[in-house]
Amino acid sequence: MNHASTTGRAWIERRVELFSDPTPVREVSQLRPGLWLKDEGAIHAEYGGNKVRKLEYLLHGASERVVTMGAAGSHHVLATAVHATRLGHRVEALAFPRPETPHARDVLRAATARATLHVAADYDAIMRGFDALCAGSTSFPAGGSNALGTLGWVRAGIELAEQVERGELPAPRRVFCPLGTAGTVIGAALGMRIAGLRARVVAVRVVPAEWLTLEKVTSLGDEVIERLGMRGIAASDLDIAFDDTHLGAGYGEPTSEGLAAIERGLTAGLHLEPTYTGKALAAALAAESAEGPDLYWQTHSTVSLAPLLAEAPTLSPELEAMLIPRGSSHV
Repeated sequence: MNHASTTGRAWIERRVELFSDPTPVREVSQLRPGLWLKDEGAIHAEYGGNKVRKLEYLLHGASERVVTMGAAGSHHVLATAVHATRLGHRVEALAFPRPETPHARDVLRAATARATLHVAADYDAIMRGFDALCAGSTSFPAGGSNALGTLGWVRAGIELAEQVERGELPAPRRVFCPLGTAGTVIGAALGMRIAGLRARVVAVRVVPAEWLTLEKVTSLGDEVIERLGMRGIAASDLDIAFDDTHLGAGYGEPTSEGLAAIERGLTAGLHLEPTYTGKALAAALAAESAEGPDLYWQTHSTVSLAPLLAEAPTLSPELEAMLIPRGSSHV
């Protein structure tokens, strides 16, 4: 078992505390025999989901002005807007177009309640314009997935191992997570490795390969390992399997399997969305279950957006243009 060095453990503790209790686990065998759930939905009362863990690290020592980026309707942009402004930061974000869904529209509009949003014509334009917008600020990458933000999910992997050790759930053989910017996947796999929990992370791709290559995933993992001061391990040693079969027509484009999984999830009290969590659940439901228990890690905020929407202005024409008809040629 590889442990983080003393310096690495110091990094793990250097954060702004946004939550305290472990997120809950429960059996959801009504969805598929042998399936368990770990739920990030209500990790924070104002806005939950997997970004909260990353923001604990990203916001530690951040400047007054915080800049980030993401697709229109990005959960990361909204989470940053909510939690950074609550701590006294001013948030700006650069957004690029994405397929319109009612959920994406609500998330985009909710973000305008707490952040100033700028627009980019496409994914390439956002990469060109981001550095200029970041001058004089603390900047976070898309999804909060750099070596610092990923430490939040290293803690999450350790937390899961501790729940197994306490007997709250059996040790899973596989853990299903969406693969968007890779911080969740890399952090969970590394945290479980540190804690001695042998489980394969199934990374369900929800973005095109040109946005997130396997080389980028490996590079992020190696950066996190270096920050933790670990020896004798590389990101390529982590037990991660990549599932590229649920992307469908592209980022933000729902799939029939994902929509069916969302509907089925309601029977277990799950309220998912079609871009990330519906596709990850579809992969978990399609997997063979005979060899032992699996875990579906639910990463979507389940906190109502109603209070934020009540604060938010009507979308400007520029932001409206960021939501494009589904099935169109885009980004």
